[in-house]
Amino acid sequence: MSGLSPASSSLATEIIQRLKASGVKRIFGIPGGGSSLALIEAAGRAGLAFILTRTETAAAFMAAVTGESTGTPGVLLTGIGPGATSAVNGIAYAFLEKSPVILITDGPASTPHQALDQNALYLPITKHQGRLRPDEGAAAIETAIHTALAKPWGPVQLDLTADDASAPVSGKPVTVHNTDDPALLPEEIEQAGHLLAASRKPVILAGLEARHGSAPKALRHMAEALSCPVLLSYKASGVLPASHAGFAGLFTGAVAEAGILHAADLIILFGLDGIEIIPGRWPYECPVLELRAAPATPLPVEPAGRVTGDLSVIAEKLAPDFSISVWPSEKIAQAREDITRTLTLHGAGHTAESAMKAAAERAAPGTRLTVDAGAHMFSALSCWPAETPLSVFKSNGLSSMGYALPAAIALSLENPQTPVLAVTGDGGMMMCLSELATAAEQACNITVLVINDAALSLIDVKQQRQQYQPSGVHTRTIDFAACAMALGCKAWRAGPEDDIRPVLKEAFAQDGPTLIDVTANADGYGGQLVRLRG
Repeated sequence: MSGLSPASSSLATEIIQRLKASGVKRIFGIPGGGSSLALIEAAGRAGLAFILTRTETAAAFMAAVTGESTGTPGVLLTGIGPGATSAVNGIAYAFLEKSPVILITDGPASTPHQALDQNALYLPITKHQGRLRPDEGAAAIETAIHTALAKPWGPVQLDLTADDASAPVSGKPVTVHNTDDPALLPEEIEQAGHLLAASRKPVILAGLEARHGSAPKALRHMAEALSCPVLLSYKASGVLPASHAGFAGLFTGAVAEAGILHAADLIILFGLDGIEIIPGRWPYECPVLELRAAPATPLPVEPAGRVTGDLSVIAEKLAPDFSISVWPSEKIAQAREDITRTLTLHGAGHTAESAMKAAAERAAPGTRLTVDAGAHMFSALSCWPAETPLSVFKSNGLSSMGYALPAAIALSLENPQTPVLAVTGDGGMMMCLSELATAAEQACNITVLVINDAALSLIDVKQQRQQYQPSGVHTRTIDFAACAMALGCKAWRAGPEDDIRPVLKEAFAQDGPTLIDVTANADGYGGQLVRLRG
């Protein structure tokens, strides 16, 4: 360590202190031989845990889920070159789905070896890119924290060399305060009030911005004051409890909820981001009122009115214009039943639906759910009775596979006493299988439910619908229970006719991570997709 500055004055120490002051509790990643070593050392002295993952992609997902679930930036470190490039998928998730993340990458390289412009690589999928240097590092990390947390939330990327990390800080201390929510514009409030006053059959469609702070309470007040149906995006599951009389179902972006939306005379988008809507023509003719916390992904429809600002303040300002709708309560209940029927999955033996219904019945109250992309996703989300905000996590805008397990690990680390159920297909499980070792090392309170049909079933269905020859979508059956046990988890395997209920009971009762590998019937996915999307 000869020649290095004292640890108390190094840039690495300054960075860690600033992150800790912002509420960061842990850092994810895989260290390279450069700046990440100094940062890990400084983090240990400051009491911040370093979580060694098996892939940078998983580390990025963990950081992103930490950010969106807590409102504190998720942090990850990578090595130079291949380490930096491997985090792209998780950072793209954070960018599209609005999660505050700070990515610190080793480098840049001073020789051609491993040299690439890492700032340029991350330019399209981060809010800010830069380099941390001793003469301005304190200000740069504060700016990064501020940028990540400015609405809409998102990731930032910063290069840091080993020499700079160990050098003394020479810049003056700087504190950057987060900006307040934008002031509400009177003309926007007035126009929104006119739309509400003219409406007799409004429908609320709530999205990812509705999950945080006082927004869920404001949404519930609005729904009850209007006595109208509420549809929730996948990201907003639980913002209005599934047991609430106004809950009409999940917004699939397809035909499942079309009936009630076509019957509406005003669609109120409450914190919905355009990334949550399936691409295509907006099929509804009635006016749209957009209530949003910050400018976000463009919508496929031009709203007749728009208000930007704190959602709870917006709801309070609009409260005088709320009036009871003419929606009969039985119509809302019927819409909920129609959506459930559309999503019903038929098939002999175990299906994604039967497995999820059994899991929902046996999971402890308050259990959180993470869901991977794939054909099982529709059943997993529709069968889970979400009652609280931020209790369900899914990659919706990016729709990435290999997400559910890293997301579950992040949630368990943040709240160890709250169990997490991660639902994935065999394809998604293979993409992050090694992270079971991470879950075991961290003694995470999670259960992984693998819907194993030895295929990329959603792609298989699309291949069949386009009348292509069956190729490239089927795999050999993997014994994930054996893999999980080899990686330090307790695990069970359920055949197509086995009773899964005792297995679920035993798995949920264990300390530490568990896995259930369920042989599932994929025959019903095609019919489900036809009913869902036509």
